[in-house]
Amino acid sequence: MCFKHQEYIDKLSTQCPPQDYEPQEMLAFRFVFEPNDEQAINNFKPVLIITPQRQLKPETEATRCQGYALSLFDTRENAEKRYLKLTKKRKKLRDSLGTHIAAGAIDKTDRVVSKIDDNGHLSLHEFASADLAAKFVITSCLL
Repeated sequence: MCFKHQEYIDKLSTQCPPQDYEPQEMLAFRFVFEPNDEQAINNFKPVLIITPQRQLKPETEATRCQGYALSLFDTRENAEKRYLKLTKKRKKLRDSLGTHIAAGAIDKTDRVVSKIDDNGHLSLHEFASADLAAKFVITSCLL
């Protein structure tokens, strides 16, 4: 199965996505901008594809692989907590993360995902045919 951004993934020397990523059905949450915001073009692009690109720290093959995945959360509350933690000391980060939270049902035909970490975060590598933007709707404002 081909993934979105496969041309970049193919340049990595590590297995990307990792073998423990698997299809899963769930309701997921993501930081987004309102549709009329000029930044909305980046709502469903991974951090290494958006302009301007965010820096990965540390920059390794594994973090580059994750940089071609979308960041999602398992609950709205976990997304809000992470947003507040990320932007507490770095207010300008809001300009690239988003201003709202969107929710969407993802299914096994869309992608493979990582295990959910202790903060409720997961990484999603979309299949080339997936259209996640069509499945997500804004549910709350972050600002």
